[in-house]
Amino acid sequence: MNKTIPLQAFNNVAANSTCICDLLPTVGGSTLEAIWLKMGGTFTFAHMTGIRLKANGKTIWETTGTALDTINQYRDINTGNTYLLMDFMEPKFRTPLAFGSVPPDLPLNSGINQLTLEIDIGGATSPTLTGTAEVSPAGPLPGESPLLRFMFLRRHRAQINVPAAGEFAISPPHMNPSGSTGAIFKRINLFASSSDITALRIRRNGLEEFNLSVALLQELQQRAGRVIQSGHIAFDPVLDNIVAGRVWDTTSRAPTDPVRPGAGCTSAEFFVTAASAVTFWVETEEFALLNDY
Repeated sequence: MNKTIPLQAFNNVAANSTCICDLLPTVGGSTLEAIWLKMGGTFTFAHMTGIRLKANGKTIWETTGTALDTINQYRDINTGNTYLLMDFMEPKFRTPLAFGSVPPDLPLNSGINQLTLEIDIGGATSPTLTGTAEVSPAGPLPGESPLLRFMFLRRHRAQINVPAAGEFAISPPHMNPSGSTGAIFKRINLFASSSDITALRIRRNGLEEFNLSVALLQELQQRAGRVIQSGHIAFDPVLDNIVAGRVWDTTSRAPTDPVRPGAGCTSAEFFVTAASAVTFWVETEEFALLNDY
C-alpha cells in the first residue's frame, strides 16, 4: 500500500436496492490493492446479497457479503460487522510476486475505461455505505514477469447440485481447458458443510493430484495458519504462501506460448464425495486477463 483514497459516494444506498460506485476516477492510474467498505445503520455484510466489480461492463469479481467475510476469516482476517474487506493482495504471503497476487493494475494503457462496484443491499434499516481504496503506483511489482501485466485476480460464482450420496464430478467456473478456456486458480471455495461434502479428488491431464478427506484437508490448512470456517471448504493449493509453482493451472495454452505461457492442460476434473444430495455455491479465485472469458 502506497496510499489510501476515499472512494466517490455510492449512489442509491437504500434497503432492497443496488448501489453503485464509479471507481475509475479514484483508482485510475494506480494498482488497486484493496477496498474497505464501511457500513452504518443496521447495515452489515450479511445484508450484502451481491457484490460485483465490473470492468468495461464485464463482471470480474462477484461474491456476497457473507461469502466474502467467510473467506476473509479463513485467511485469518476478521473485520467485524462494521467493515468488509475486498482484498486483491495476500499480505501474509512470502515473496513479492505471491504478496501481490496480481491486483488490478490500472495505468492509462490498461484498456480499462470503466470500473464500477455494485452492491445489492437487502433489508437493512437506514443503511449507509462508504469506501476507501488502498492503492500503489501502477506497474509491475518487484520480480514480476512482464507477462503478468494486466492479469488480475478474478472471482466468480456458480451453484452446484449433487443429486445423491457418492462421488460426483463438479464444474467450477472456467475449469475446463477445452478451447481457449481454463484458468489459473489460487483457490476454489465450496460453501458446503464438511458433513455434506466429505472428500475431494482432483485430476489434471489424467493424473491424480489431490485425493483426501475434508477432515485431513482442514488439518493441513490449520497447520498452515488458515482458520477453518463452518460451511466452507477450500481447495487451497497455495497453502505454503508461495504462488509460483503452486497455483492450479488448467489453461490449454502451451508452456512456450509467447503471449502468456500456460499449463498445456488437456483435461481437468474436480470430484466431491457427498454424504447425501446437496446444493451449494462454488466461488473461484483466478488469475486471468480481462478478455480471457
